[in-house]
Order: sequence, then C-alpha cells, then structure tokens
Amino acid sequence: MADQGEPIEQPAVYRSLVFAFAIWAAHFMVAYGAALVFPGQMLARGIAILALPAALAALFLWLRRLDQPRPFLAMAALGLSAVSIIYGTLPAFIG
Repeated sequence: MADQGEPIEQPAVYRSLVFAFAIWAAHFMVAYGAALVFPGQMLARGIAILALPAALAALFLWLRRLDQPRPFLAMAALGLSAVSIIYGTLPAFIG
C-alpha cells in the first residue's frame, strides 16, 4: 500500500532522494579519486567506466523497490542522478 500524505512527506520520497544523491556522490568520489590517484592513466578511466554500471544498477534496483504508483519526486531524483552519473563519466570515455 502506498504511503499517505503529501508527496514530500512520504518516507519513500525521502529515502529515494537521499539514496539517489548518495549514489551520485559516491560515483563522483570514486571517479574523481581514481583521477587523482592515477592522473592521466588508463587505469583511472577504467575505474570510472566500471563504476558507471555499478551506480546505474544501484539506482535501477532502488527504482524496482518503489511501490506502484511511483512518486514523481522520487523518479525525478533517480533520473537526475542517473543523467548526472552518465554525464560525469563522459570524460573517461572521451579523454
């Protein structure tokens, strides 16, 4: 059963907001940390590229856990995090 109350007051929305942005931050720290530890090396790019599917899989699994109908704000947070993770990994593919 879906939680009652206004959309922002639902615990599923709070948890989704925190989880989505925590995964985004974790992916950023791994990719940026690899670039600092291995500057200009292929290993740093490989770490960032390998962290991409792991982060997207975590977001997808969280999405599957949400009850139907899925709250719009939770979906927006997960979508923003997914796009940001992909965009943050582009330099590893290009550069």
